[in-house]
Amino acid sequence: MSEALPRPDWLAEIFPWEQRSIMVNGRRMAYIDEGDREATPVLLLHGNPTWAFLYRDFVEPLREAGYRVISPDCIGSGYSDKPRLDSAYSLAHHIADLVSLIDQLDLQGIAVVGQDWGGPQGVGAALQRLDRVASITLMNTWLYTDYKGRFHTSATPWMTWHAPIIGQFFTKRLKVLSHGGPSATTQRGMTELEARGYHHIYDERESDTVTLTWPRSIPLEEGDRGWADMAMIQGRLGELAETPIQLIWAPEDAVFPIEYCERLQELLPHAEEPVIFDRARHFLQDDRGPEIVATIIPFLDRVRGA
Repeated sequence: MSEALPRPDWLAEIFPWEQRSIMVNGRRMAYIDEGDREATPVLLLHGNPTWAFLYRDFVEPLREAGYRVISPDCIGSGYSDKPRLDSAYSLAHHIADLVSLIDQLDLQGIAVVGQDWGGPQGVGAALQRLDRVASITLMNTWLYTDYKGRFHTSATPWMTWHAPIIGQFFTKRLKVLSHGGPSATTQRGMTELEARGYHHIYDERESDTVTLTWPRSIPLEEGDRGWADMAMIQGRLGELAETPIQLIWAPEDAVFPIEYCERLQELLPHAEEPVIFDRARHFLQDDRGPEIVATIIPFLDRVRGA
């Protein structure tokens, strides 16, 4: 295990847990690892443009409930390495990185928790390590190629991100996603310190390649970047028939509204009935974190006691 990664002193006020790093496929991945190493591991997976900071309200409740809490920063995010090549950020690469983390930490009986891109990353890794996965919790995410909502076909901001020059200007020069995304997609708003917790990791020039690559990797048409990877996940969802699955949803999310949850229910008919959280948007962990983790823990307890 590596030494704790250096971070600014002010961050400890709202994110006090040490981050260490591990080499995955030639790149350094940062992660937190809290709780008894012999306890059931809960793998908390973030999306774009966030990092493990997204789960700050989850760590202590899960640890106090007797779980080991692991939350990595996917490559390109948080305190992990940030390659400048778009090719480093394919869904297949992110899944392979997560599988490497699971194998190196020798995790068994994993409770996977994923939101946004954390959903396909987590399920993609679970499908490669089914013997190591005990349960899956999905929040405002998607695992398929055959449905697209209004957000993913809109001119603004969706098509703007895909425009070769304008997308680069808005995302990399103005840092619209990395500096404004989390605040804009929560209902309650954020304190100045919380907002800083998100955007300080992308302050350096060219540090936020992943924030543009992620939306450009959402497959809308066959042949798009990420289509084959997502189609593979969708085609193998039947292999999860014996895996307990929990669905948690914020229907006010403009990115993944309730129709996305309904499609997941069709593809995962054995999943538990969705737990709905109003007064929350895309990053529901920021809006309703304590209540959400209080919903997840009884589900994990049932699985652990089965």
